[in-house]
Amino acid sequence: MSKQVTVEELREKLDEVLAEVEAGQSVTIVKDGQAVAQFARTGGTSGVEYPFRNFDFGSRPKNLKTDGAEIIIAERERERSGLKYKL
Repeated sequence: MSKQVTVEELREKLDEVLAEVEAGQSVTIVKDGQAVAQFARTGGTSGVEYPFRNFDFGSRPKNLKTDGAEIIIAERERERSGLKYKL
């Protein structure tokens, strides 16, 4: 169950409310008797790690003569000029 806090209480006790959220408690913000927002802890550091954060791309293969980025740039310039669609 979520704890309910009015906007005024949130203004006065923001640090306390955030501490409760960090501890795992979800908090619903109420204004004029209506729920307007809800604070809940997200995965943070205990969630799934970003998949490519520690990925090592390695060195470029020795037999690769052309830079891949140059190929992509040339293809995009060709598309923009309209040459790709001319017969």
